[in-house]
Amino acid sequence: MEDNREKIESFYRLWTSELDRLFSGYIYDEDGKPNPTRHIFSYYLALLEKFAGNRLEEVEKINLLSGIRGVGKTTLLAQLYYAPKFISPSRKSNFGNVLAQDYEVFYLDVSRLSGEGISLHEFFNYYQEINNIRFVDLKKKLLILLDEVHYDERWGLFFKNLFDTTKSHKNILVIATGSSALKIKLNPDLSRRALLEELYPLKFNEYEILKDNIYPQRGLSDDIVGAILASKDAKELFQFYKNRQNEISKYFSKLSPNAEEDFLYFGGFPFILRLKNKKSIVFELVSGVIDKLITKDLLEMRRFSSQTISKIKDLLYLIASSDSTDIDKLCNALKLDYRPVRGVLDALIQAGILVEVKSYGQKFAKVRKPIKFLFISPSLRISILNGIIPPEVKGKILEDYLALLFSKDFWKKAKNYGDFEVMYDSSSGGADFVLRIGKDKKIIIEVGFGKESNGVKQIENTGKIIGGYNYAIVISYKKGTPELVNDKIIRLPFKLWLAI
Repeated sequence: MEDNREKIESFYRLWTSELDRLFSGYIYDEDGKPNPTRHIFSYYLALLEKFAGNRLEEVEKINLLSGIRGVGKTTLLAQLYYAPKFISPSRKSNFGNVLAQDYEVFYLDVSRLSGEGISLHEFFNYYQEINNIRFVDLKKKLLILLDEVHYDERWGLFFKNLFDTTKSHKNILVIATGSSALKIKLNPDLSRRALLEELYPLKFNEYEILKDNIYPQRGLSDDIVGAILASKDAKELFQFYKNRQNEISKYFSKLSPNAEEDFLYFGGFPFILRLKNKKSIVFELVSGVIDKLITKDLLEMRRFSSQTISKIKDLLYLIASSDSTDIDKLCNALKLDYRPVRGVLDALIQAGILVEVKSYGQKFAKVRKPIKFLFISPSLRISILNGIIPPEVKGKILEDYLALLFSKDFWKKAKNYGDFEVMYDSSSGGADFVLRIGKDKKIIIEVGFGKESNGVKQIENTGKIIGGYNYAIVISYKKGTPELVNDKIIRLPFKLWLAI
């Protein structure tokens, strides 16, 4: 017992002495200027202001932020640690309590703690003792920032006990990050005691904000999503685009000539923005993200045989390089049984790398058909293929980006309209996506790089299979002007979706 206490004390002293040096690389760029913040920083800054102003709700005390490696979770915690440095002059009047910083703040990398064989429970018992405080009756406000919390096997129990212990006051706020699998492991007891957010790879507009400080018109993204989901027909959606076309064109006129392509190839992860000669090493760095996911996160989530683990990168390559995914064909190519292949696919979905899009068959009833697997960022697919994209896979890059938008923006907005489901038509000549909003509304989407005539036939085919639809959208990468093809079909440029 005494040995363990000495180990915790030694870790604590070393950790607190190194913290400022550890964070310097996360909060400053090479010129010593504070790094730009992602959109989600504003969400947590508002939460911190409520906390500092004693207005925190009980359920807001424990906040979990999941996300795949490389999306900026540690940078976010570093920016929250030094929150006053990252409040722009124009917004200072909104965050008086944060600027006053009348609260203590403590940051801990749980992976380092776990590496020393110390649990969260043991560490924070020591922390309370050494600081002469008790969580049960804290007199001063304390913000605890925990990174990679999933490395502690009993993190859920730790948070449950912390929540229950601090019910009598509003003086503690916890923001903890972990792998995307956090949401899978969130037990029912803790789900009532914690809020869960997810940090996704960069969208195009966020990439441009971080890279060149170029902002779209305020509210434009939200308005576009709302129009796509809520328009009563193709004509109404077409009119929305015509009304906002100048606004969208003005935004794109500020960007560099190859901004869209550079983003799709290299722009999914914030760490890319620091690289000067990014094209030479970007694929290697993103591959490193995938390697760490395989060697650490997946092994923590599931037990796989060494033979299965050795085939995961091959599996990802097969998905990245093909237009459609048939699991039986994957099994044959990898020389693995169905169960381990399906297990790996499920783990990659839970880890946040892949998005599963299920098929719909006759009369909109689910049937056993091939499943479409998309990547949560185009940068992942392109890095796996090392930048060499077969012509038949080019459209998949755009589909990957839509998968990100559907997972993030559309899902949140669609909750206002009831259920939201993303599917595809697996029949020959079927459309890329079918969105179901509420009970009855169906929107068909076809994506392509191709000519003007492409897409309409696929939509008509799918319309017959699913028993009708409200309206359909053909997304064209090359064609920049909108077009009302007929009463039910509209052609919209991919730029519109990049502006979301």
